[in-house]
Amino acid sequence: MARASSTGPPTGPPTAASSGRTSTAHLRDVAVARTAAQRISVPGEPTVAATARAMLGTQAQDLAAATWSLALRTSGADAAAVQAALADRSVVRGWPARGTLFLVAADDLRWLTELLAPRSLAASAGLWRRAGLEPRHFALAEEAVVAALAEHGQLSRPDLLGAVARHGVDTAGERGSHLLRWLSARCVIVFAAPRGTQQRFALFEEWIPASRRIDDREEALAEYVRRWLARRGPATVRDLAWWGGLTLTEARHAVSLVDDVETTVVGDATWIERADAGAEGAGGGNARQARPARGDLRLLPPFDELLLGYGAREASLDPADASRLVPASNGLFLPAVTVDGRVVGTWRRTVARGTVAVEVDPWVAWTERRRAQVRRRAEQYAQHLGLALAEGSASTPTPP
Repeated sequence: MARASSTGPPTGPPTAASSGRTSTAHLRDVAVARTAAQRISVPGEPTVAATARAMLGTQAQDLAAATWSLALRTSGADAAAVQAALADRSVVRGWPARGTLFLVAADDLRWLTELLAPRSLAASAGLWRRAGLEPRHFALAEEAVVAALAEHGQLSRPDLLGAVARHGVDTAGERGSHLLRWLSARCVIVFAAPRGTQQRFALFEEWIPASRRIDDREEALAEYVRRWLARRGPATVRDLAWWGGLTLTEARHAVSLVDDVETTVVGDATWIERADAGAEGAGGGNARQARPARGDLRLLPPFDELLLGYGAREASLDPADASRLVPASNGLFLPAVTVDGRVVGTWRRTVARGTVAVEVDPWVAWTERRRAQVRRRAEQYAQHLGLALAEGSASTPTPP
């Protein structure tokens, strides 16, 4: 049973009710608390695998962006460390929820997918019919994929879809993606370690046979709440439901299964947190007690969990600025510059001849201190890639 609190958790961020500040001020507190919970603004886990486990899932339709997301939350990690975790199979990529790609600890992918993927698959049935895919096509695709991967071990996406096409299933257009997602969501296949930028696939039972099962649905729901909320709080039940594709009713029931969830009512919003969130990480320490430095600036990748980890993003993004972060109708997020967990601009990179240039588009007045912070973060990103920072990069961002 979740615990109720009228003035907020004793060690959590102050609430509007307890401090007399406005709802906007409370949202700013929430943003800061989330940067600590997600180990963005405080020391992270010691290994990439530990970070992947602590985060439960890291959105990964853009693999380079997800690589940066994991690395910036891991002490001393870079892109090579994330690639090594993919190669040693401690971290894997799959479609466990919402029809969205995530990087997940290998030990978690099976139970998380079995818990969350069925609703996403059911919701996609109409889309698949419109694409001309019928149940027999999925069955034929599974036969072809299992046979091809049993013979070859790993295959690239074109080679795997080629095997499906030779088995009599048209994979043109979006049909190939639909089939691969369905096979992944049923734990038939999993992404193997990429070869450069090339996607590769393997049989789930060959690549990560020891991935954990949680056969009892109530136990799996409780595990989902404990693990997700430890790195996402403060959040709402709607956020919890949205991330996993659960109904609100099921999300509320899932929260009721966990003893150490604390609730705080601020205005018309009810926030939930884990009382002992710090115990979930492998790195030790409690992020609610580790206070991030005021004015903490970060260069976040597109689709980062600080934004995409929640159905409602007002804590980190002013709704008036939403079209600046997602300027096109395709839903693609630009990389974000944040200060204390709030988006204050965007940035972009250009890689050429062994260097990376970082260019910032600030939405607020830029002080010399901010310019110096941007430079340090740009250097951190260059080190992540194993490249030199281009001369003059990020040193004089254009004022708004």
